[in-house]
Amino acid sequence: MARGDNSFVKLLILLFIGTGFWACTSRETTPSKNYKIAYNVLYDGYANDYEIFVMNSDGSEQKNVSLSSGVDWVYHAHGDRLYFISDRDTTSRNYFLYEMKWDGTEVRRVTDFLVHDSWIDSRNNGTELVVVPNFGENQPRNLYLIDLEGNILQQLTDNMFNDDDPSFSPDGSQIAFRSNRGVNTEIFIMNVDGSDLRQLTEYPAADTSAYDWEYHAGPPQWVDSTRITYISKQNNNYSIFSISPLTGENYQMTPDTTEEGFPSNEGWHTWLPDGSEYTYNSTDWRGNFDIYVMEMDSNNVRKLTYNDLYEQAPVYVFPVEE
Repeated sequence: MARGDNSFVKLLILLFIGTGFWACTSRETTPSKNYKIAYNVLYDGYANDYEIFVMNSDGSEQKNVSLSSGVDWVYHAHGDRLYFISDRDTTSRNYFLYEMKWDGTEVRRVTDFLVHDSWIDSRNNGTELVVVPNFGENQPRNLYLIDLEGNILQQLTDNMFNDDDPSFSPDGSQIAFRSNRGVNTEIFIMNVDGSDLRQLTEYPAADTSAYDWEYHAGPPQWVDSTRITYISKQNNNYSIFSISPLTGENYQMTPDTTEEGFPSNEGWHTWLPDGSEYTYNSTDWRGNFDIYVMEMDSNNVRKLTYNDLYEQAPVYVFPVEE
């Protein structure tokens, strides 16, 4: 989730937890596919400068497309458009929502209200976005549906709890999100009209390894109608988990250690629309965040970045051929 005020501390804690990567990775490139990957880079930690980069599916042609001081952080893509939060037009760590073409052109501000540092999703062919407006420091976080001009269409949750990191079901009729309305911050699911609200995840009661502000159940990513994935810190390790919204069946997808015995910490991730692969960030043996792709059929893991920058929270983007 969130690059909020304590986000940099979160990153450092995750680094201290362990260094390593899971599965066998290779520098071998594969033929470029018809998508690119946008991701976030801690470009200058002293200046609090996060930039958005875009690269080909094989990791080539990595390019900074945001080129703005301060925080730019992409949370969603639809077609060839990136949706990102930025404090470029306001004070540090106060964000508006923006849209831009995948190559960094055609930048425009979407909202005239501030938004929280939260994942974003869309439905109805990208014409409606679900966001978390920031209406003031002491106001609860709720989910709102807006159009591409930033007009509020509907308030989806209305309570004194904090709801964020929403993800639509493939048909757009349901939404999964994080909420602190339980003992821990867990993933909840409901129909978009607010009906049939229920808690989906439940953090193991015997596990005390996650601090209050760490992910007990991280941002949900809806793979298909039968699976939602999320990250969770359990046994002092961050891993990706899969849970069924239909049956509640829950299992850990990524191991705690690599075959070489290094701790393995996986984090923010997104899926291709067909569920054939996902891209994610993970720490390598140096404790550095890099971007990977996991191909589900072959279990092949491709490491795409190899530099010393912190690279995180990748999303797939599909440029329109001109």
